[in-house]
Amino acid sequence: MTTATLLSRIAWQDVNTRVRHEQRNRQIYVPPISLYRWWARRPHALIGALIDAAFDGDNIPLVSDPFSGGGTVAIEAARRGFPLYAQDLHPWALAGLASALDGIDADQLEAAAAAVLRTVSSGCAKTYSTECPTHGPGSELSHIFWVRTLACPSCNIVTYLFPYSLVTLASRRKAEDQGYFGCSACGLVSRHPITEQVVRKCPGCDRSIDAPAVSLLSDRRTRCTAPMCDTTFAAFDGKTPGWVPVLVQRFCSTEVGSISHFDTPTTGECAAPITPEIPPALAEPIPNGVETNLLCRAGFRRWADLYPPRQLHMLLECASAIRSLDVSEPIKARLRLALCGAAEMAGFLSRWDRYYPKAFEATANHRFPALGFACETNLLGIRGRGTLPKRFAHSIKAARWAKENLNLKGPVRVAESVDRRRAVSRGALLVCGSSERQLLGTGSVDLVLTDPPYFDDVQYAELAFLFMKWAQAVNLLPSSVSLDLRSEAVANPIRGTGVSEYRMLLTRIFREASRTLKPNGRLILTFHNTNIRAWWSLSQALHNAGLSVCALAVAEVENSADHGKRNRNGFTSDLVIECRRGLEFAEAPTIVDSVSTSEGYELYAVGRILADAGSVDLREFIERYRVQRGPLANPRIQIPEPDRK
Repeated sequence: MTTATLLSRIAWQDVNTRVRHEQRNRQIYVPPISLYRWWARRPHALIGALIDAAFDGDNIPLVSDPFSGGGTVAIEAARRGFPLYAQDLHPWALAGLASALDGIDADQLEAAAAAVLRTVSSGCAKTYSTECPTHGPGSELSHIFWVRTLACPSCNIVTYLFPYSLVTLASRRKAEDQGYFGCSACGLVSRHPITEQVVRKCPGCDRSIDAPAVSLLSDRRTRCTAPMCDTTFAAFDGKTPGWVPVLVQRFCSTEVGSISHFDTPTTGECAAPITPEIPPALAEPIPNGVETNLLCRAGFRRWADLYPPRQLHMLLECASAIRSLDVSEPIKARLRLALCGAAEMAGFLSRWDRYYPKAFEATANHRFPALGFACETNLLGIRGRGTLPKRFAHSIKAARWAKENLNLKGPVRVAESVDRRRAVSRGALLVCGSSERQLLGTGSVDLVLTDPPYFDDVQYAELAFLFMKWAQAVNLLPSSVSLDLRSEAVANPIRGTGVSEYRMLLTRIFREASRTLKPNGRLILTFHNTNIRAWWSLSQALHNAGLSVCALAVAEVENSADHGKRNRNGFTSDLVIECRRGLEFAEAPTIVDSVSTSEGYELYAVGRILADAGSVDLREFIERYRVQRGPLANPRIQIPEPDRK
């Protein structure tokens, strides 16, 4: 490999243009990303360009990713026919990546998926079928909306925990000025105009209904609705919640075609006589954690508690149908992966976008929510987000895409991090376990390309627990699989993992990755964070692992229009950091592309400090960064208060 920087080989403006196109609808450009949920995936256009830069036309590079997660590096290496090594701590991530690279026949998968849907639809025909009071029999429930109930600690009167009085617009039509409003006093949902000026009265108790924009759960607290009480108390106090269905969305057949509409539920639709048998994995208690503790405060004890009975019943019936199929194990694994993905539409954990009526996944925005108003999706339905028919279709599309685009020139092998070391000259080696120990030989890798955990931004393991438990429940993963959270390189105060632990874990992993590099090999990582401690930790880890920063670039990576990025002073670009082995090469890094944006300026400023301050303490790192950054009107990287002197 050349001694020149790889980042200088890339046409960055062209890459950023392709990233912007890709981020608008990523699953169209690279369908495998729809196979399994992972968080903070980097754009394929960026990763592909970085891998291309490592290929000089003669040497076929061995590409390694010690934080493989969503599999972007592995898929782009496989697309080019390069041998690859991918390792991750999380069994769910490795199971998803193994399916993405399985090379199965899409037609066989399509036939198997159709068989599962036929079996489950016939067995669960009555679960979501209904008789609409307006359109008669033959209708189907596409969504059921639940409101959490809580008794006042002072007077014991029940309050209905609608977060806002407006629960949904009546439709997506722009001209629609009607919406459905919930009453916190009696729980009735009724239809009214959405304009602020209209006086709305609940037809059930004749109380006034608040304006759509008024928060009813400010700071996760609610106010008792009893006239003589008016007590304010915590909405999520750890007690087992009560849930009441208050609204449904039906899909009905009429003489003029099929229509979808909202309505109050009938007595039959409220009833849920199904009592599914809970698999052991889903009966396990939800563990303590930054994200999972939010579920516990919301009153959930087991993973199964996140699901209304009929939704849980349907998912388990689907698992049974897959188990009984007479098909190959890779095809069953694909179907089970899609089933586990559908489980993220947990009926007591999926929020509803009231202004653009649709459901969101339980892990949307990289967080578990605590909800007063939740949406249960009919996961067998022909309408709705994240349903099984749609997930099967995505998997089939990904299989066809893989046959046409992936070019692995050898087998895909799966191993554990405790196994013996081995060479990878062709195909792929996927390894589950901490990357503190990697199975590659010393000096064997041309390019380590990775996206390390972003300090405390995303609690990957806690979010992935939901999928791992489902994977065990449906036999995608064995029940013996475990996850050592102490080996996860994230800051997590619940586990006692702070700045020093994060830094030391990164150091050990980078040191091991450095061991695997060839003398002229490169380690390239992408990173952004608004916490100065994260940058200091990264700088220390690279320096202590014997790696010197030789080049920097700024790349667009996220869509600023995404829900989680709107109105936030956060980064939508990454600093791309190219490193080589040996501190004797440390010098001012090459800046390969000029930027005109404030966040680009800020990333380059912290990158320059990161490159030459690997041995300094946090206070000095901050002072150097202050000088390098200079005056900036609205900085994204925040300096901790104790150091603002």
